[in-house]
Amino acid sequence: MSKIEEILDNFWNTHKTNPGVAHVYKYKLLYAWCLSILVVIVLGMVYQGKATMFQGIAEADETTISVPSATEIVKVHVVPGQAINAGDTIVQLNRPDLTLRINEVTRELDALEGRSNLSTAEIDQKVAEVKATLATRSLTLKAEIRNLETEYKKNKEIASKLKSLKNSNGDSDGNDAMAMQIKSLKNELAVAQANANEQIKLLKSSGRLQKTTGKNEAENLRKELAELQKEQEELIQVAKESWVVGSVNVRDGEKVSSFTPIVTLTHKSPTLVRGYIHEKMYQRMDLGEKVKIRTLGGTGKAIEGKVVGLSSRIVPFPTRMWKLPEMPIYGREVTISIPADNHFLLGEMVTISE
Repeated sequence: MSKIEEILDNFWNTHKTNPGVAHVYKYKLLYAWCLSILVVIVLGMVYQGKATMFQGIAEADETTISVPSATEIVKVHVVPGQAINAGDTIVQLNRPDLTLRINEVTRELDALEGRSNLSTAEIDQKVAEVKATLATRSLTLKAEIRNLETEYKKNKEIASKLKSLKNSNGDSDGNDAMAMQIKSLKNELAVAQANANEQIKLLKSSGRLQKTTGKNEAENLRKELAELQKEQEELIQVAKESWVVGSVNVRDGEKVSSFTPIVTLTHKSPTLVRGYIHEKMYQRMDLGEKVKIRTLGGTGKAIEGKVVGLSSRIVPFPTRMWKLPEMPIYGREVTISIPADNHFLLGEMVTISE
């Protein structure tokens, strides 16, 4: 017999002297009991495992100063906990290899530009030599052609006056030979001019190719030099905005390897909250959802935050949130962004609610 039936029977035995009243109250009690069970079931389905409140820790965005190559610490200008503003010098570094490479690239660039200028001058000189040779050869051939043409003209005049010698085979043969010689010299002059023009064309084409190649090499060297100079400027680290120095991990004169954290910086007030939901509780929380954040004691005005991250795995809670030191707690991590103008302290534990 169930508990409800036992209660109803006791009620019936107590009021059996008045069966009508007992019967009515019995069914009313049964109806109320069933209704309460139904309400509990519905609420359980609606709020099944839903965590309406959980805890978190107020944190701030951090940035770490490091360089991609081994470096030497010249001087650290800040100490942990110091507030700095935009334009303040944080640390001064030194990279001897960077200075050496800048000097090498500068020398290579100067030498390349010098070779380019020299090659251009050499090509111009060769073109001038070809033109001078052509001019000399042209003058010689043209002089021979003029002399032969003059002699050929005189012979024709003599031949026209001496009509009696008009049919003389010897003179005719001589004039024909002279005409062929003139034609041959003119052909030689045309070939010399064509050869000279081809040589000049090849020389100028070679000059343009050398200029293009040298220009590309110079451009690559200039790009590398600009990158090196940019890295050299970054050897003096300057704050771009207001920060609070979190930690200083080096000392003056120390040599550190590449990507070693030198200084960590954080904002003055918390900008996010990392909340932790117990792994036994199912949290139906979505990205972009708004939540209320209060101090752990519940005092002060609540700050509205926005869920910006939901971990896809179970992670251990921070040690300070454990109930017992020897019993770790695990759950899901929720990242919530909050306005910078808030009253929370860095590292303060807070309460998060929907």
